[in-house]
Formats: sequence, structure tokens, C-alpha cells
Amino acid sequence: MFAQRQTIEQVEEGHELAPKFDADGLMPVVTTDADSGEVLMHGYMNAEALTKTIETGEAHYWSRSRQVLWHKGATSGLVQKVQEIRIDDDQDAVWLRVDVQGGASCHVGYRSCFFRSVPVGAADDAPVALNFEETEKVFDPVEVYGDAPNPTKL
Repeated sequence: MFAQRQTIEQVEEGHELAPKFDADGLMPVVTTDADSGEVLMHGYMNAEALTKTIETGEAHYWSRSRQVLWHKGATSGLVQKVQEIRIDDDQDAVWLRVDVQGGASCHVGYRSCFFRSVPVGAADDAPVALNFEETEKVFDPVEVYGDAPNPTKL
């Protein structure tokens, strides 16, 4: 499915998909809502995740914490239906535009994983206080995933 990377011109100006994965076999993925453009999440893909995303039209990622292929929404039902896949100029980063079945992408229940903002201009040594930009959860993570601690955190 992927072309061999041969020249800069081929990679940057050519018509062949020749992705560059990092030393761990991964590339970053930014996922946005296809309609609003809102950033929903950031993740990683390996070659298998990118291939499955292309083949199925549903987002697949590589879970770095669990070291497994992750079909987004397989457990929660919040499947990301891919509307468009873009690759950057050096073919080492992916942008997915998706429709989210169920309206949320964040495993803690919010629509977006970027549900808090960081105030600009904090000048003292105290920890920065985050602002919640989303205040209502779309779903209850305990109902969906159970009350087990999330292995992707801490």
C-alpha cells in the first residue's frame, strides 16, 4: 500500500503515499471534527493503523500505553468515521477529518480531548490553573468503560 521513500521530490511533490514513521514505527495524528474543524484528539498511527484506517474508513490508532492497535470506538461505540485523510508535506504526520458516532472522542466523556485551555501570561511559580471550555460530558466513562483505572494515564 505504501511506496518506498526514494527522493525528496517524490515524497514532497509526488503522487505516491510514502509515509515516514519514527524510530518507534509511529507518526502523529491530529483528528478534527469534519464539520466544525474542532480539534478532537491527538494520537499516533503505525503502518497497520494507517492501513486499516484507509481500508475501513474508520479511525485506527496505535496505543502507546497498551502497545496495541486501537480501533477508536470499538468499546465505547464512539466510532470515528473518516471523511478525509491528509498527510503533511514530508509524509510524517496525518490529519484526519472525522464524523464521530455518538458525539464524543475523549475517553473521559467530553466531546474533545482538548476540553481545557491554558491561560496565557501566567507569571508566578504556582501551578497554572486550567480553564474548562467544555463543562458537560457527552457520556459517563464509568458506564462505558467500568471503574477500572485508565492505563493510559500517569
